[in-house]
Amino acid sequence: MKKILIVDDEKSICISLKAWLEDLGYIVDYGNSFEAGKDKVEKFRPHLILLDIKLGNKNGLHFLQEIKKSDESIEIIMMTAYAKISDVVRAVKDGAYNYVSKPLNFEEMEIMILNAFKQINLKNRLLLLKKEQEENKNHIIYKSQIMHELMKKVDLVSNNSEVTVLITGQTGTGKELVAEEIHNRSSRSNSSMVKINCGALPNQLIESELFGHEKNAFTGANTRKKGLLELANEGTVFLDEIGETTVDFQTKLLRVLEERKFRRVGGLEDITIDVRIIAATNKNLKEMIKKKIFRADLYYRLNVFPIKIPSLCDRKEDILLLANYYIEKYNLSFGKKVEGLSDGAEKAFKNYSWPGNVRELRNIIERILIVRNKGLIEKRDIAQLELDKSNQNINSYMCCKNNYNEEIKNNLEKGSVVLDKELGKIEKEYIELAIRKTNNNFTKASEMLGITRFSLKRKYDKYFNK
Repeated sequence: MKKILIVDDEKSICISLKAWLEDLGYIVDYGNSFEAGKDKVEKFRPHLILLDIKLGNKNGLHFLQEIKKSDESIEIIMMTAYAKISDVVRAVKDGAYNYVSKPLNFEEMEIMILNAFKQINLKNRLLLLKKEQEENKNHIIYKSQIMHELMKKVDLVSNNSEVTVLITGQTGTGKELVAEEIHNRSSRSNSSMVKINCGALPNQLIESELFGHEKNAFTGANTRKKGLLELANEGTVFLDEIGETTVDFQTKLLRVLEERKFRRVGGLEDITIDVRIIAATNKNLKEMIKKKIFRADLYYRLNVFPIKIPSLCDRKEDILLLANYYIEKYNLSFGKKVEGLSDGAEKAFKNYSWPGNVRELRNIIERILIVRNKGLIEKRDIAQLELDKSNQNINSYMCCKNNYNEEIKNNLEKGSVVLDKELGKIEKEYIELAIRKTNNNFTKASEMLGITRFSLKRKYDKYFNK
């Protein structure tokens, strides 16, 4: 709701303006003196003030100064029957949005008020953006020991702003966030950080984006274009999904890393730059080197300072912390009042494998808060989001092996282990999961398990067709 306060010592003007503005759909109040106006500002909390430049024996310009000192977000339009240039200049200098002369022209005022509210909306958006940027300076949420160790590495490499960094980890673990953290903590933070997703662009376009191109270098290159390397000079270049690039591109990138020089596409002159390169991938680059689809020399140049981000199931202490962080985040975004996770939901979250890592957790919280308005997130809220038994099985035997090992240790101490029986349980769970994942396709399931179809059928009959 848009709220307007009128401050004028002529009550008739206040009443007529109030009636007119309410007809336009605004919420309106007024004060007939300097003191009454200040009191209304505190209680009414207006977005816009229509302020007379003369308030009895008081000066409206002083009122303007006081309001702007206490709340810069309030826009003020000055009204005057004595339009002295010196007063107008002073009012604008002190923060007034604009001024109108008496007698008032309502058509002119309507346009001015509309524009004032556009200005207010723009300021609010800028404030939100600034707040978001401030929050993003410390946006890696964790309490686990493994993440404490990782952040020590981030601190160390941030203080060495020339060092090339290779970030590895599964999809959704937050490789880009770690790259941003390194940049923001480094001496290069006042310069640009440019990002390029090597897996999202054709390799020809990657070269043009990264190196730039000369006019007529290829069809459609009608002008010279600076590349991201030039734009990021003295800053950071983040190359995500570096494993998706061709060997030809890797050769050109190697020269950048070795000499800090490159040529635009179609160019003849070398361009020297000062940038830090941070690369990231979810692929096994060593295996790609064996297959000759990734250059070994580039790998060694990128891998000067390696950082491996753990999967979410390897930092289980952070799961509920992250869940509550995203609940609060989407509460603010969607205007909801969800209080957190119930005991059942917490257990489901902790037992789930999170194959999509932090990104999956964030997306699930977002989906839940789209439909839930308040209260606790219950287990039934997440039942349809694939946090099912099959995924819990993956978690138990693949992701949560530390907990499983602890259980085995306890059983050994009790002397209650029958090895064949325990191995059979595991084998049965894997077979059941593979069959379910392939929709009862025994051929695909046997390939998934690395055994023959005949062997799978025999084992299946052993466990399930007794």
